[in-house]
Amino acid sequence: MKIGFDAKRFFFNHSGLGNYSRMLIESLFKYFPQNEYVFYADRLDALDRAHPEALRILRQYGEKEFGKSGEKLANQNVANDSGHRASYTLVLVDANKWWRTWGMGKRAALDGVEVFHGLSNEIPWDLPASVASVCTIHDVIFKEFPSYYPWLDRLIYDFKTRKAIQKASRIIMTSQATQLQVEKYYPNAIGRSHVIYQAVDPAFYPKANVYGSQEIEALYFVYQSSFTQRKNHYVLLEAFAMIQHQTDWNLTLIGLNGPTLEALKVQIQKLGLANRIECLVDQKREAMIDCVKSASGFVYPSLNEGFGIPLAESLAAELPMAVSDISVFRELTEDLPVYFHPNKADEMAAAMISITTLEEQTRQRLKRASLQRKIDPKTIAEQLLQVYSDLKKA
Repeated sequence: MKIGFDAKRFFFNHSGLGNYSRMLIESLFKYFPQNEYVFYADRLDALDRAHPEALRILRQYGEKEFGKSGEKLANQNVANDSGHRASYTLVLVDANKWWRTWGMGKRAALDGVEVFHGLSNEIPWDLPASVASVCTIHDVIFKEFPSYYPWLDRLIYDFKTRKAIQKASRIIMTSQATQLQVEKYYPNAIGRSHVIYQAVDPAFYPKANVYGSQEIEALYFVYQSSFTQRKNHYVLLEAFAMIQHQTDWNLTLIGLNGPTLEALKVQIQKLGLANRIECLVDQKREAMIDCVKSASGFVYPSLNEGFGIPLAESLAAELPMAVSDISVFRELTEDLPVYFHPNKADEMAAAMISITTLEEQTRQRLKRASLQRKIDPKTIAEQLLQVYSDLKKA
């Protein structure tokens, strides 16, 4: 089967959408090498500016080969763990900014792509009906929490999502909670949507000591998240201030820079917690993974998520967890974590203290293994390929 991807997020995105794209593609390479994969990007310098993990996934299997001027083609054979090889092609086109919307689809059809997967809420408008299409819709938070987004952004997101759902043969959501939200706002998605969870990088598992020694120098809660309003850092600071004298665990906030970061730093100083709270911003992925795996516990006060990959990563890392009581977290981790209302600092504080106790850590450890199967890369790759195969047969 020949499968095409809009590879913009795979190459350039450094947050959740990029991580989703890279884990999905690596899992397909590893477990289904018999397929042919084609990746489309509208920049000739994509490989020079790509996320390091995208380069690792591609370059560890061979050197770049380029075609004619104005377009770069790289045909590679990818070796998976069993020694079997899969082929992929990079199509890097020097095009205008609209090419992903109007141009990529026709090109995919000319290349003989049988199934095209838009990895982040978009499908090329010019993709012919003869090419089956899949689109992953990660969330509709712009609908659920419109105040978090400028009106123009909301308008653009709504338009792109509506067009993608209208165009796609099948729609993938990364949680049942997101599926319900999407079908509420876009009823024409009903009957064409599938829930396939997001896989976790194997480097997060304790046995995969890939990047560092993981020597525990201090006890700390970790919150891995970009610094934006809906991530709810302010209530977390309030909760930590309540328990600062009840625990010797510190707090580490790690994530991409965002609009709330500077105000958070000011608030940390006002609370007198500069020696207890550390902000790590725009860290390399290996440093982030080491930070999570070396933590003593995980806290996740977010107000809304489409999936919540940091929760899945902390599940893989076997950290005791205290998290917001929202539907998507209940779906993924069931009764494993200690839950709290994300807007109630006293509940959050009590939950954080709870996961410092041996009793709670033992309870979570005994329940963890069955839930980890939900985020197994092989299982998720199999589910995804089944969607592709069903479309090809249709």
